[in-house]
Amino acid sequence: MRGPSSSHTAAALRIGKLGLILLGETPSRAVFRFDPNGSLATTYRGQGSAMGLAAGLLGMEISDPEMINAENICSERGMEIEYRIEETGDSHPNTYVTYLQGSSGEVSFRAVSTGGGMVRLVELNGKPVEKDSEYINQLLPVKIKENPVLAFSSPSMLESLASDRKLSDFALEWETAVGDVSSDEVYSLAVSHMAIIRESYESGMAGTDYEDRILGRQSHLLKKAPIKGDLIPAGLTNRIIEAVTAIMETKSSMGLIVAAPTAGSAGAIGGVLLAVAELTGKTEDKIARSLLAAGMTGVFIALEGGFAAEEGGCQYECGAASGMAAAALTELMGGDAVMAMNAASMALQNTLGMICDPVANRVEVPCLGKNIMAAQNALSACNMIIAGFNHVIPLEEVIRAMKDVGTNMDHRFRCTCKGGLSITDTARRIDKEINK
Repeated sequence: MRGPSSSHTAAALRIGKLGLILLGETPSRAVFRFDPNGSLATTYRGQGSAMGLAAGLLGMEISDPEMINAENICSERGMEIEYRIEETGDSHPNTYVTYLQGSSGEVSFRAVSTGGGMVRLVELNGKPVEKDSEYINQLLPVKIKENPVLAFSSPSMLESLASDRKLSDFALEWETAVGDVSSDEVYSLAVSHMAIIRESYESGMAGTDYEDRILGRQSHLLKKAPIKGDLIPAGLTNRIIEAVTAIMETKSSMGLIVAAPTAGSAGAIGGVLLAVAELTGKTEDKIARSLLAAGMTGVFIALEGGFAAEEGGCQYECGAASGMAAAALTELMGGDAVMAMNAASMALQNTLGMICDPVANRVEVPCLGKNIMAAQNALSACNMIIAGFNHVIPLEEVIRAMKDVGTNMDHRFRCTCKGGLSITDTARRIDKEINK
């Protein structure tokens, strides 16, 4: 994808395309309503929802570099788009209340962004939607099966089947069970996603530029140090900082990235995998399989909780990424499925309660630091589990605890820009300057 946020930009694009499907034509007029108590009321502009919606209404793909010009293109074509902040009565913070008008009709619907670019259609022309798969499947790169037959659906069920197998083996089984896809195709997708991660790193290291941005280029600074003193000797640690930063800089310049599991947490898994694989000389096959192990861990997190900071704070994004990265690293270093899940458990335990408080509505500060922290935490969890440390709490229970914490977290700390660092004096000054 491209854009600052998967739950805002990517999901918004899919909701725009969903509108095309429901209306049956390109609209001449679109009205989007956001509840003032939700997340979108304060973030729809800064985190790319407006851009994503316009791109979706134009039928663009989620990786199209022209997304950045989508609103202008809509205006040039005479498409009227209006955003309203008003009471809608929606409990979900990422609800898009949409009205579209075309030359031959109109449609109204409510759709929800659930994190990581995924969406649900919950209401169509005033009536609840019980089954949205016929619409949503048209938006996804891999079609979801109607009634998948699953051998497992939780970490504990998987563990009972493990028998020293790798977590990536179960990832292949899961994907082919729920999706209309072969195991070879799943593996090829993992290889291609890792290639995009590597390209996003290289793009960041080459230098990026984007006007609507807080942080300038920084990924090259470690190689230039020292400036005022000596860096603490920490070869791999510094290499991880560099790799994570480069990927996040590509994201912040509208470059192509892999949302892993979200755009806001895109740097952690890719950055630590690249750094460790380079140091250890792991093959491309092992790297791709480690990415599948991360994905399987993400499935368990998604089933119980989600990937939207608007629902559970940054523990749902950078925290989830840290757990997924820990599982990936453990597989990369030879650990089996149980060890990988234990490493994920340990990493997630360390990130419970992490809030989401972006500065000036941009997914940069403190997001970069949280991605780096998530990667380093994953590295520690991996080594501790391989060395024989006790993770104590099973992954399944940790994910449930994460859900409980997220549900009870004050809404100000769930990507509303109403709490934490978002409302410091410096953040408010930056907000005024960048949003002139």
